[in-house]
Amino acid sequence: MSDSFLIDVHAHLHDEKFGDEQPQLIENAVNAGVKRIVNAATCEKTSQQAVDLAEKFDPCFATAGIHPHDASSFGDKSVARLTELATHKKVLAIGEIGLDFHYDFSPRNVQENVFETLYSLAAELKMPAIIHVREAFDRFFPIISGLPMPPGVLLHCFSGNIDVARKATDLGFHFSVGGALTFPKSEIAREVFSWLPPDVIHLETDCPYLAPQPKRGKRNEPALIPLIFDFLADLRKVSKESLKKQLMQNAVTLFGKELIA
Repeated sequence: MSDSFLIDVHAHLHDEKFGDEQPQLIENAVNAGVKRIVNAATCEKTSQQAVDLAEKFDPCFATAGIHPHDASSFGDKSVARLTELATHKKVLAIGEIGLDFHYDFSPRNVQENVFETLYSLAAELKMPAIIHVREAFDRFFPIISGLPMPPGVLLHCFSGNIDVARKATDLGFHFSVGGALTFPKSEIAREVFSWLPPDVIHLETDCPYLAPQPKRGKRNEPALIPLIFDFLADLRKVSKESLKKQLMQNAVTLFGKELIA
């Protein structure tokens, strides 16, 4: 794996904020050394859109899932539809799924029920689960303790403290971080991502949101991953080449060799 490259493990290039700019955005990313982009779904519609992008552009891969914000959209046919999409060769995971008690765009009991169903689906399909948890770790851990475990779990845009990180690490989970790592007031994130074992770390943009310094407040895109990568290398006091190889290996461990084939 000498020809290592950067990977954006969590993007939303199907977001309406990007319009029809995907070809240019993907070209920008590849030119910046970001040669794989995993577009994470948030509902049935965006699951299909992520698959469509993966079919059209070689660097793109997809997930299929329902975000806690969209949990109220879950219907009788949702599991069957997501299961069908998950059979696509470029769908790597079930996600993003989880709990968001900050905004409560869907009622908490609905969020929990949908999360339980889709987390269990990931385990059943033997696919990784991409998890969104915001201000809800007190419920997240008790819920999953009674559920079958997917073969891999990625806590995307990880917002927990060091104690939560230790608990999740003990469970074998992976963690991804984006532009927020570079924000001046993100001391907790920097504490966590300087402490984490090297083999469970990933980089993401969550674009179009959370652009890193000095692009903060502007529209984010995968081509900005190197800004986060450079910051992480300095934070962890490791060489950029060794970190790049490690991150690539981590992505293969989580998602499978299909990602870099």
